[in-house]
Amino acid sequence: MSITNPDLNSTKSVAVKYKFKELKVHSSDEWMADATKKYRQVYNRYEITFLRVELSFFNKLFDEEEWEASISLKCFFLNGSQQRELCNLTHTRKILKDENVVYLRDSWGNATAGAYWLKGNYVWEAYIDEVKIGDAKFYIEDVGVLQPGENVFFDIEHIKLFEGDSLASSLPEKKYLTKFSSKDTRYLWGEFCFKNKLATDYYAEVFFNFHDDAGQLKGKSTRLVYVQPNTQGQLYYLYPSWGSDVPGTWVDEMYTMEVVFMDTLIATVAFKTGDSFEEGTPHVITDTGAMLMQNTPSSSASANKGLDDILFEAMAELNSLTGLDSIKTEVNEMVKLVRFYQESGKDIHNKFSLHTVFTGNPGTGKTTVARIMAKIYKGLGILEKGHLVEVDRQGLVAGFVGQTAIKTGEKISEAMGGILFIDEAYSLANEHGSSHDFGGESIQVILKRMEDLRGKFGVIVAGYTGNMQDFINSNPGLRSRFDKYFQFEDYSIENMFTIATSLFSNEGVRLDEAAAAHLKNYFAFLHQNRDRHFGNARTVRQVVGETVKNQHLRLASMKKEDRTKELMEVIILDDVNEFEIKEVNTGGRSLGFQLGKK
Repeated sequence: MSITNPDLNSTKSVAVKYKFKELKVHSSDEWMADATKKYRQVYNRYEITFLRVELSFFNKLFDEEEWEASISLKCFFLNGSQQRELCNLTHTRKILKDENVVYLRDSWGNATAGAYWLKGNYVWEAYIDEVKIGDAKFYIEDVGVLQPGENVFFDIEHIKLFEGDSLASSLPEKKYLTKFSSKDTRYLWGEFCFKNKLATDYYAEVFFNFHDDAGQLKGKSTRLVYVQPNTQGQLYYLYPSWGSDVPGTWVDEMYTMEVVFMDTLIATVAFKTGDSFEEGTPHVITDTGAMLMQNTPSSSASANKGLDDILFEAMAELNSLTGLDSIKTEVNEMVKLVRFYQESGKDIHNKFSLHTVFTGNPGTGKTTVARIMAKIYKGLGILEKGHLVEVDRQGLVAGFVGQTAIKTGEKISEAMGGILFIDEAYSLANEHGSSHDFGGESIQVILKRMEDLRGKFGVIVAGYTGNMQDFINSNPGLRSRFDKYFQFEDYSIENMFTIATSLFSNEGVRLDEAAAAHLKNYFAFLHQNRDRHFGNARTVRQVVGETVKNQHLRLASMKKEDRTKELMEVIILDDVNEFEIKEVNTGGRSLGFQLGKK
């Protein structure tokens, strides 16, 4: 991305004051990790307004003295051996003693996207006191206005991994692997094969980021290739790598290689390092969120071991929940179908939707199941991260014009690769004629992102059954995008008592016979008189919490020497007597949690 020639600055004495570091190009002012930007060499004309340049150089007089320099940043349009100057941005800069690395940034262009930069080759050049110290080429392509995540340039044909020294990519035969020996692996190589879709020529710049299991960046590799004109359908190969000629770079770990093109994540490759090598083709998730079905016969189930473990654990967690029998059946059937689609090479997203409606009363496990569903989608290879971002109306809607779209967009960005869970989603449509209610604006943003970023994140909306039906029917876009419904039934009396017993066990206590009989009758009383506000498991948790507090108060009134281990571990009738069973006025609203008088 940057070129430097040490001889360029050797003819003047001023050269001893600095050493060129880098010259980088970026189109966004967004700050990234370690004070970096989204540096690139290739851009689509209609995505850019201003093109920025960042010069950095080492101050050789660091901690010694201040000095002053005239720094120029020039941009040229290249036409063969000719170049036309577009701008000359000159700064007089005082270099301070405490500046070890000096940065200078500037830009050129137009505030309207697509209005200034045309298809072609360009270069930024950097000068200090009229001496050229470095340059950075970049390329503008013209493929029209693209939707977010749209790739009109190429299709991914396959992604494979292999091991070798720094020259291994030139070997005529390669042994493709899904697992690598951590003690023997030198460079871990990727073979990225894509099929060109355009008749015109272009530059393709692809970033390959290697992450460990915690998501930390281990290394990165960038490849730039010139795609010849009139090569539609032709295969092109890129060989990214990370490691060393000496083994020891890799440890026993689960890794991923992320593939990024035009600031869009287009594929994720999972692989593992351990005690041995295993041949096969790795598990690959494409930009659509679907598994890339690769045709290597030696593809091994061990490549999916990490994701399979996640799926197994998530399903075990779901199936261990009390009640929810119909939900468990639906999810288990869904997993079987997705596995079938993957094995048969079907397009998952034409058969399966990530977007779901959860209906039911409070405390029926909607949030818990949503969190498990996110993990299941990751385990199936459908979503990259499998996390849950939980929001309500307050987290999406702002009180000022124009702010709701930003606020909602931020939450969607946070949920990318996982699930956006919107509790009491119907409140977004309850505008009541107010000109200051922007819930409808939030809905429109969500609907557009669901379409533009199809397969990259899921949306689960939840709330009371009747309210959610009205909410979905309030907008044709909602009806078309949410085609999967999970009905969360109220917990039975037996379910409530089972949940209570489990919660008491977590507190290190158990019910004696009289206390258990009373709570069973109390739960039956609540269940028989329940309405849409019935608290289900939430009510059970309140009862357990109140009961344990009553036990603690009873024990606190005793002498310390009288508090036997048996007394400390048992809930007695006195601890639950406050939960009265009495006639309920059916004309009013029943309580999910009812206390009597002590």
